[in-house]
Amino acid sequence: MASPMARAPAKPPSPPPTALTAAARFVILHGKERFLQDQYLRTLREDLSRKHGAEGFDTVRFDGQQGARILADIMDECRSFGLMQQHKIVLIDNAEMLVKADDDDAPPPPPKAVGKKQPRTASHSPREVLEAYTERPSDGATLVLRAATWRPGNLDKAVAAMPAGSGSVIKCEPPSFDDAANWATRRCKARHNSTIDLDAARALVHAAGVDLGRIDTELEKLALAAGGDGSPITLDLVERMVGKTRQEEFFAIQGSLLSGDAARVLGHLRELIEVSRQDPVPIAWAYIEAARKLHLASRAAAEGRDVGRLQYQLKVFGPGADQMMANLAKLSRQVSPVLAATMLRRAVQMDAGNKSGLGEPVRNLEVMALAFAGAGR
Repeated sequence: MASPMARAPAKPPSPPPTALTAAARFVILHGKERFLQDQYLRTLREDLSRKHGAEGFDTVRFDGQQGARILADIMDECRSFGLMQQHKIVLIDNAEMLVKADDDDAPPPPPKAVGKKQPRTASHSPREVLEAYTERPSDGATLVLRAATWRPGNLDKAVAAMPAGSGSVIKCEPPSFDDAANWATRRCKARHNSTIDLDAARALVHAAGVDLGRIDTELEKLALAAGGDGSPITLDLVERMVGKTRQEEFFAIQGSLLSGDAARVLGHLRELIEVSRQDPVPIAWAYIEAARKLHLASRAAAEGRDVGRLQYQLKVFGPGADQMMANLAKLSRQVSPVLAATMLRRAVQMDAGNKSGLGEPVRNLEVMALAFAGAGR
């Protein structure tokens, strides 16, 4: 029998809503998956449009990078009423910069008078002011904080404690591989007048990565290529239109790694991460493959064999193959089999570390890239 002093089990957190409604008064959207944030905002606007009409609400934007000095303007905007619109979305981008002032940064609050509730003043931190707003939000506004990074705290708890539907804290992070594939099957039917089975969806995610915005763009392109008339997107269509793109990108980064040019490989890596929005995990596979090629070439050179004749064994094909073979022939004379084996082992360890959360993946890739660049010196 449980002790009468035993603590009651904590209430499990509520799952995030599948959509935001016109009842929302305070929303925090945080995480690196901007596409998900945009989708939540879209569902909010659609429901507000149904309730107030397309012209019955407005969106007012602020940039949190301006810091605490815009807080008063934000609060005034939430409390004021528009002349024409019945409702407004007050959207704060880069909200992490607005609320980053913690108790150490903010001036101390005034001493509390016994028995009196103190009003929020300029001496309170932005988080405290926003926490107070959750107690009496405006009926004519929905305050939305949007951030790529976020430090959870009492503000999150205050928003989550608001009446059902009026306050939401939603984490928008890139999905897992399987979740992205399942999302693609649902999204294709709901938004692109087509269907895609799970095998084809998995092939799409393998080719495009787990970035939902890119997956959605590829689905739109594939649906049109399938006929634009509801015809299904087949595995063959995905492989023909999407698969080669990613394979070529990963082959190209191998060429950069084996070039010995640090600036080139770091620039190429940043392009894959920031422009193509590729997942660091499959990029690490390309590093392992480049190290494998170098190890085989180094052993062949040490045995007196002609590396230039090993293109098939090294699996070097396609655009840039001639240059890669020339780089391998050069590196194989400069890098001993022992060092090449060490490079391969480090690449495998880096991949394992990235998958298990050891270190920051992009930083790990940068360090390994510099190791490649310095191997032949």
